[in-house]
Amino acid sequence: MKLPRHFSVKGRPGGKRLHYWSPSPSLRRLGFRDRRLSDDPAIAIREAEELNAEADRYRVDIARGRAGAPTPGTVRWLIRLYKSHDDFLELAERTRQDYDRHLGILDDLLGDERLDDITPRVVQALKRAGAGTPWQTNYRIRVLRLLFSFGVREGHCDHNPARAFRQLRTRPRQAVWTHQQERRFLEACGRLGRPSVRLAYLLAVWTAQRVGDVLRMTWSDYDGEVLHVRQAKTGTYLQIPVAGPLRVALERAPRTCPVIVADERGRPWHADHFRHTVRRIMREAGIEGVRFSDLRRTAVVRLAEAGCTVPEIASITGHRIDYCQRIIDTYLPRTRRLAEAAVLKLENRAGTEVGNAGRKRRKR
Repeated sequence: MKLPRHFSVKGRPGGKRLHYWSPSPSLRRLGFRDRRLSDDPAIAIREAEELNAEADRYRVDIARGRAGAPTPGTVRWLIRLYKSHDDFLELAERTRQDYDRHLGILDDLLGDERLDDITPRVVQALKRAGAGTPWQTNYRIRVLRLLFSFGVREGHCDHNPARAFRQLRTRPRQAVWTHQQERRFLEACGRLGRPSVRLAYLLAVWTAQRVGDVLRMTWSDYDGEVLHVRQAKTGTYLQIPVAGPLRVALERAPRTCPVIVADERGRPWHADHFRHTVRRIMREAGIEGVRFSDLRRTAVVRLAEAGCTVPEIASITGHRIDYCQRIIDTYLPRTRRLAEAAVLKLENRAGTEVGNAGRKRRKR
């Protein structure tokens, strides 16, 4: 098998092998830096191919005159500096992709503007223009604030115009998958010949992990009883016992790839392709109002309805215990089942107290 360009492997004591993407001197002069890749060889190769494609696109832009050196002191110049700095390069892969997308939009909108000309009034105009998509606009303003914070720290500018902005008001998502929606989705996976997506669903709903972490799980993470997960977003290490239904699904799954959720060709899923496939399955199943990412919240709700405590839920989801209680109000909508359980506990408590009071009176 031919390895991608700039892909290298370095041995470590104990036989461990580390994978790196090491750009050529010419790419380094353009701002590219060494990148540590996944420990899984298949995923590392895919990451190296994506980085090579990014470098190739950049070189094409230069050849076409679209990526010449930006004018010093402009927003585009600061974006270029930030994207070549460790602050950006060492972000988790998904976070880096999200930042890169918003930085690209900011480049289109403000790239030619001088840093001194970006005032709070300009940021306010961006905020108002994006009022129709508050989640994305809030994220973009946060990225802009980080960009100027980097600029101030590195001495490229002396102000941060996005520092004191309040976010647009948004309602927290409270969507939860019902058992009926789950059944229809899994049946649609079967009709469309997507057993890998069915397995991804079961992993997500039984482990309460983000979709990116589900797609990164490898067979070496599973010892037959426990899944060992290192969350990409937070770096939190979790040991999640595998429930019976999930264990059966894992035993039946083909091991054609180092990752557990491989597509039907035996290759790791690309995040965008997986997302589009899930949407097709949901259309086939007639499911609306929920997303695949809502399975993390769904798992939290089911754990709470099963009587799990906040520390028990946090041990599976990966939230800090001191933080879990604060976010549980967002992740845990007030369901009828929880309300009925609360009333039942109240009735039992009240009945016990009445009975105890009666016994005390009889003793007198």
